[in-house]
Amino acid sequence: MRGVELPEPSQLLSPKAKTLWRVTGLGWSVAVSIGAGIATGALSGWDDRPGWLIPLLWLMVVAGWVVWVGIEPGLRYRRWRYEIREHEIDIRHGVWTVKRTLVPMARVQHVDTEAGVLQQSFGLATVSFHTAAGETDIPQLEPAAAEAARNRIAELARAERDV
Repeated sequence: MRGVELPEPSQLLSPKAKTLWRVTGLGWSVAVSIGAGIATGALSGWDDRPGWLIPLLWLMVVAGWVVWVGIEPGLRYRRWRYEIREHEIDIRHGVWTVKRTLVPMARVQHVDTEAGVLQQSFGLATVSFHTAAGETDIPQLEPAAAEAARNRIAELARAERDV
């Protein structure tokens, strides 16, 4: 007997997520650029280096900027979806590889909301729910949406245990 196909999850993250991920990508890009600058300085003293090595290094740095700041945040946002259903939490996410996770409500042990310093500065929060298998997150939600999701998951998990 085949199981019932679940519809794709439809709930979106906050649109602010793209900006937060761009800022994070910018931080990584700056760090890589500093490393590339140090490497360029070290390579400049190397007499036998191929002439294409330093331009290739900087081409890779520019490509990193384009991907981490320009492409990846939009792709990640478009692919992130979640749905809190009566018997499971359905999450679809990924940038280059899309992953879909179903977490049975009966397995949820506890649920939290959290917001790091950077998330707080963008007015965002993360819902984390825990099972024996580990922790799963729904990131970059508006604080009110995160609180509502946390309360809904806790209510449904409690109901599953009471049955």
